[in-house]
Amino acid sequence: KRFGNIFLGVQPTFGYEGDPMRLLFAKSASPHHGFAAFYTYLEFIFKADCMLHFGTHGSLEFMPGKQVGMSGSCYPDRLISVLPNLYYYAANNPSEATIAKRRAYASTISYLTPPADNAGLYKGLQELSELVKSYQGLRENEQRGATIVNSIIATARTCNLDKDITDLPEEDFDCKEIDIEERDNIVGKVYRRLMEIESRALPMGLHRIGVPPTAEESIATLVNIAQLDRPEDKIKGLPRIIAESIGRTPEELYRNSDRGILADVNKLQEVTLASRAAVRALVMVSTNSEGRVDEVNPLLRDMFSFFGGGSPWKKALTEAGFPDCNDGDMKPLFEYLQGALGLIVKNNELPALIKALDGEFIEPGPGGDPIRNP
Repeated sequence: KRFGNIFLGVQPTFGYEGDPMRLLFAKSASPHHGFAAFYTYLEFIFKADCMLHFGTHGSLEFMPGKQVGMSGSCYPDRLISVLPNLYYYAANNPSEATIAKRRAYASTISYLTPPADNAGLYKGLQELSELVKSYQGLRENEQRGATIVNSIIATARTCNLDKDITDLPEEDFDCKEIDIEERDNIVGKVYRRLMEIESRALPMGLHRIGVPPTAEESIATLVNIAQLDRPEDKIKGLPRIIAESIGRTPEELYRNSDRGILADVNKLQEVTLASRAAVRALVMVSTNSEGRVDEVNPLLRDMFSFFGGGSPWKKALTEAGFPDCNDGDMKPLFEYLQGALGLIVKNNELPALIKALDGEFIEPGPGGDPIRNP
């Protein structure tokens, strides 16, 4: 569709129906007439001054032809011709962006991937989680504790968790015949699996160009960034800092959690929730009334850190039950997270496009996993 001097179109499909990649990677294939006509129209009929390919990824750069040194016999060269080719490409996919640059003469502009947050629980899984919480309060009651474990086993099988927990007892098994330690192990294995499902990272919708993530979306991204140890920068991950404050290591907690030890499954969940609370405290310092982060408040401006009993994240960890986290370990981590937050909310996407349309230089940025390399 045409909007004044802008033409908005969808790149024609390419390949066999039901298997669009089959023809795309066939070296002897050629684009169909509709595909060729689309680019011919843009250059000779619409007379475009520039083309913007939007999203990761299209078909043009994968058309038959040489891998390097395109010539007139290569379809990417014949289709794009002399049109300037700007390309919005996901920041986490530099390898295929390189193909677009090499084979379709693209000037790529990175855009953020959607933030990922925990998947959460629903329906039967949520019911199972509530049963586990009920058991934790009544585990020492021989009668009611065993009855709840029987319900946990039945509900877990209804949710097909027996496919993942191979030693889950049968539904007709009576937990009154076993002691509290064995019941704890059964519940611990189910709870561990629930935590795995709940903590799976799922994209939070779609990313909108030029619109910074909300505070909640920023928190979801920073929690994932904060989990990783970065020994090259002498930065400990937040779960490690929290675990060490109670004389444990995250590896020990994960190992015992995998074995279904209920106490450590609970402790690992507490560490996870405390990590999120601390990161939330960091982000909320810079959040405006609309729930977005326009500008990151530097640590040095947070004078209340010195006069109000510590930083907001230190207070959040104390409230979560971890008051002894090492300040020396937290300082470099939260400085790093604050820098990452500034990069997350910085709007480079639209300014870079305007510069490209003006024929100006586009400053390159890092590519790859935005969690490991923010």
